[in-house]
Amino acid sequence: MGLFNLFRRKKGKSRSADRVQMSRIDYLLELRHTHLEAPNEGYDGGNFLQLVEKQLREGHTDRAIWNISSQVRECFEIANLYWGQGDVARAGPYLHQTLERHKRLVDACAEYGLPRPSYPGIECAKCAAILLGVEAPDLVRDEAFEHCYEPWFKDALLSYCLGTRDFDPVAWQAAADAWTRKRHPKYRLDEFSFYVKALTGGFESTDAMFAAHEKLVAGRARRSPASGLLDGYDDNELIIDYIFAAVLKRIGWEGSYRHSWPHTDVVGSVPQTTKQPDNYLRVMTASAPAVEAATRIIDDVQEARRYIDRHVPDQTDYDDEPFSADRSARERTKVAGALTALGWTDDAASLDLMQRYRVDRILNDRTSICLCDPVNGASVKLADWTQLFVDDFGMHPDFIAIAGSEEPTDYLDPQGSWYVRWKQDGRIYAVERDEWGDPDVATASARPGLNLWPSYTSFVAWWVSEHMRSKG
Repeated sequence: MGLFNLFRRKKGKSRSADRVQMSRIDYLLELRHTHLEAPNEGYDGGNFLQLVEKQLREGHTDRAIWNISSQVRECFEIANLYWGQGDVARAGPYLHQTLERHKRLVDACAEYGLPRPSYPGIECAKCAAILLGVEAPDLVRDEAFEHCYEPWFKDALLSYCLGTRDFDPVAWQAAADAWTRKRHPKYRLDEFSFYVKALTGGFESTDAMFAAHEKLVAGRARRSPASGLLDGYDDNELIIDYIFAAVLKRIGWEGSYRHSWPHTDVVGSVPQTTKQPDNYLRVMTASAPAVEAATRIIDDVQEARRYIDRHVPDQTDYDDEPFSADRSARERTKVAGALTALGWTDDAASLDLMQRYRVDRILNDRTSICLCDPVNGASVKLADWTQLFVDDFGMHPDFIAIAGSEEPTDYLDPQGSWYVRWKQDGRIYAVERDEWGDPDVATASARPGLNLWPSYTSFVAWWVSEHMRSKG
């Protein structure tokens, strides 16, 4: 049961009389608890949380999805208000409920065959996952927000905090230019730019970063734009800057500060640092990444992903027709579970890559060979091809077959070398069938550029480069 009862008026008193006597923080909490958790005659005696389940059962799916998305934000607002009071014991459950509501939205979309929308409030779910250090379905993706408006900037910042990609200054500048052309306020863009500077280690010291943040927060208190509760302009001293809290988590800072989780402090307190930041976001170089001439491999995972993102969205087949490898929102929710079931874990870069692309549709110069995809409906499914090799042809279960074939001769009697991921080190090998029963033997003579790739992402980048080379 929620905390609504803590704010229910005493019998015999009017609600308006209670609110006159309430503090501002109690009023804000009571308002949100009531809307989210209180029984309502208009909801057939249920509460707002129960209403969406009724709407789903009755087929009002679009309305239900919209309402669930608003519940994501409401749960996060309640968490933020408790957090601002230093009550992390009450804030924590509502951070978890923020993620539960997001998961319910994702599950409902999958159940009713709807695409998961880029909904207002997705940044709240992303922040909750960052603060709690947990995974949540279908969060590591770029949302479809127009880049000249505020939701794009919030989502981009939280996605950088949540994901593994380097900061892309070109994309950011394009969005900033679009914002300026729309004549949106410069001070808001300056605030977003502060977060980027903090994320990328642009301040000369941690103290300088905190001093700049204190100035930012103080500046918000002097403004009154049309904004939401979480933006911190109104009720400035009650609200935690959740984006900066996520940035602090991402860069590896530890200590206590008014705007940090879980060790928050009172308004005006001096930041206490127990661990300096050591995980700043790297900045992409301006030039496009290129494969290494001798091995045709990009060792660095971030650079390899940039190479993939630069070429795969515009790939064309041998008739020069566009050939999309985009993964649907519905399928994205299934990737993590499929990889975990195979024992493919602790590999955020590969998970992010497979959530973005249907890898069986990433083209290569060899038309009968394709990458195995983890989700049902793929040309060659990762689990099926691995099971075939293990059960029927003696491949060691510590290998995962990452490429397969639709040629009968290949799946009836596979010969030669095949691409696999070794669970022990996470690297990709081309192993011979005669040796794949013993991983140590199969990998003993592996050489980069011949039969060894340092990561799955590097392998896929090589795969793409081979296709491009074959097309001339």
